Amino acid sequence: MEIWISHVLRVGVIIAGAITLLGIVLFMALGTRTGQSLSVHQILHGGPPIPLTPGEILDGVDTGKPLEIVYLGLFVLILTPMARVAMTMVLFAAQRDWTFVVLTSIVLAVLILGLTGLVG
Repeated sequence: MEIWISHVLRVGVIIAGAITLLGIVLFMALGTRTGQSLSVHQILHGGPPIPLTPGEILDGVDTGKPLEIVYLGLFVLILTPMARVAMTMVLFAAQRDWTFVVLTSIVLAVLILGLTGLVG
């Protein structure tokens, strides 16, 4: 199980990096596809509204928007350690180490609540 956890982290980071790189390349090649030209500075300091929900990000990816592809890569990067915590919880349950199952469950719940914005 520990080997699977290390594979999940490695593969998750590689996939997130590839998605983000694809979005950056598309952004450099196509721009925002809205007809307006944006620099990286404008995007970071008051550019277009940033999609915050997974649904908004996936809608943008479906239409081929480069910035949403970058956001998808970042979202995958955020989900990677969350997957590790979930797998660790399963490992502790298989070992019947209930104290650590409870602790990792709490950590996973906090991560999920933080991702959804329910906990600041």
